[in-house]
Amino acid sequence: MAFDFSNASGEAFGDIENVFFTKDGKNFLETENQTSNKVDLKKLNESVQEKANQESITKNTSSGTIIQISKDIIGTDTDLQIQLTELEERRMNMSSVRNKAYINMNTGEDITIIEKTEMYNGTNLYTVKQENGKMITYPRSMFVGSEKCFVPKEFYIREAERALEDSVNNNYEIINEMIKNQHNMIETSDSKYLELLLDKPMDIVGNINVPNKVQIPVKRMFDMNYKILVLEYVICMDNKIAALLFTDIWF
Repeated sequence: MAFDFSNASGEAFGDIENVFFTKDGKNFLETENQTSNKVDLKKLNESVQEKANQESITKNTSSGTIIQISKDIIGTDTDLQIQLTELEERRMNMSSVRNKAYINMNTGEDITIIEKTEMYNGTNLYTVKQENGKMITYPRSMFVGSEKCFVPKEFYIREAERALEDSVNNNYEIINEMIKNQHNMIETSDSKYLELLLDKPMDIVGNINVPNKVQIPVKRMFDMNYKILVLEYVICMDNKIAALLFTDIWF
């Protein structure tokens, strides 16, 4: 951090150093209140530079990187400081979440991280692109920790698979009866699958929100005595099972 003020003076309204070292109305470095109505910008430059260097040392010590998590986020009396190992620090510097897909656990909506920005106080912000193209910036705590709202899409889809597998198991006999009437099945436009559109959508086991119109793999076999139907994918709408996609194996 570098500040280059020329030799000048001007009116001081309050403590100018608060501009650099105040967060949520609280000064996070020990400072002395300005008692004069005038401020010497050269002295201010020296003071701010010195304190900025002190703050930098607490975040990047000679023994490695320290990640500090606010007590307000984790609900403790003091901030949490985590000393990274050499391996963690190397992998952190190599990794990037840019262009990675995440899903909102509350809505099932897809987002993509577009950019990472570091604020003056070390807080990381992430600008994401929603499905509708809207760009929104979120703090780091929305992606990691107990209060997170977004999780990696690959993980979320796997969790959805498990919930849908349980849901199919619970409704196995009902599905088996429906597919006995082959008039309920239609061929997909690419001729790859047989699709069963449910007149009455099925509930999903658990409270997970499943993205709409996404083909989620769920392998289940149905023996029709003259052919095998393999349930390949489940498609959901409004957090209910709306359609099932099968492949047919003939003997």
